[in-house]
Amino acid sequence: MATLDLVKLSKRFGSVTAVDTLDLQVRDGEFMCILGPSGCGKSTLLRVIAGFETPTDGDIRIDADSVTPLPANRRPTAMVFQKYTLWPHMTVFSNIAFGLQLRKLPRQQIQRKVEEALAMVSLSGYEARYPAQLSGGQQQRVALARALVLEPKILLLDEPFSSLDAILRVRLREELRRIQRRLNITAIFVTHDQEEALTLADRIAVMNAGRIEQLDSPAQIYASPRTLFVADFIGAMNLLEGESRGKRLSVGGLTLDAVEAPDGVATIAVRPEDLAVLPAAHPDAWHATVEQVMDLGHYRRALLEVEGLPTLKVYLPKSFAPAEGDTLFVFPRRLLVYHGEGAPHEICRTLPAEALAITV
Repeated sequence: MATLDLVKLSKRFGSVTAVDTLDLQVRDGEFMCILGPSGCGKSTLLRVIAGFETPTDGDIRIDADSVTPLPANRRPTAMVFQKYTLWPHMTVFSNIAFGLQLRKLPRQQIQRKVEEALAMVSLSGYEARYPAQLSGGQQQRVALARALVLEPKILLLDEPFSSLDAILRVRLREELRRIQRRLNITAIFVTHDQEEALTLADRIAVMNAGRIEQLDSPAQIYASPRTLFVADFIGAMNLLEGESRGKRLSVGGLTLDAVEAPDGVATIAVRPEDLAVLPAAHPDAWHATVEQVMDLGHYRRALLEVEGLPTLKVYLPKSFAPAEGDTLFVFPRRLLVYHGEGAPHEICRTLPAEALAITV
């Protein structure tokens, strides 16, 4: 168990700034996800923590002690990579035992630790196999066991499941979360997959251009994105252009109360689930034409055309199946209003009673 503190950490490659004066505190036993698009600096940040890259400025502290001067092999961390990086000429046992052998542990202790690590990742009995005899998911389990057997204070994971198929990804991330909880180990998981971050993390740090845009719980990140970038990046979102004037907000022909919003052009963010469909016309609802309906199993997603607005995404229950070309009446019940890069103003509207029968 350990804490991690990154203090004014920067990493530059020539004129390119990959990590920009970043501060981050990871709590003891916390599962922290670093989430962001390709090129935002998240993998570079992980490599700096691990010691594979030297920071340009700042400090890395584990349990309040600086590890910045230490090489990777002397830091109390272990890393699981996107590529399994198993030695093909070594058995599963030898791959896992290698780090322990470098530490010159007694043979019996190595045997016990490897067996425990294999049991932890549900691979007992695979000791004599070679990587080529394993599936991709099994190879990634071996890579995880190789990291865990070293008993690191902090486990680092760089998109470890991105090359696996969707069903296996879900299974392995559930298994990883179970192992992390059982060991109560501090873990930092880098991913560009929103679902992965939302389901795994205690907290998520959303990165953009080398900086953290928002650090919060998954629920807060989703419900209350503090910046327009986070609103657009996390989950499905409708981004609309509007204007607020005199405590009123105009968007798509509707005029809404917006007591807190300052005057000026605004970007309005509305989740698909915050668009309610009414059974009849309503003065505070958009008239929309159904462009496309997609059946996604337990719910439907519809794309709607509204005059003066970009295509709207809305979720519908299985019991409601409009046809393409039908007219729907869409009531926005919760909107986030962004002016520039500041925190948004929230508008919540009372849902008409008649909408409840067909609202997700």
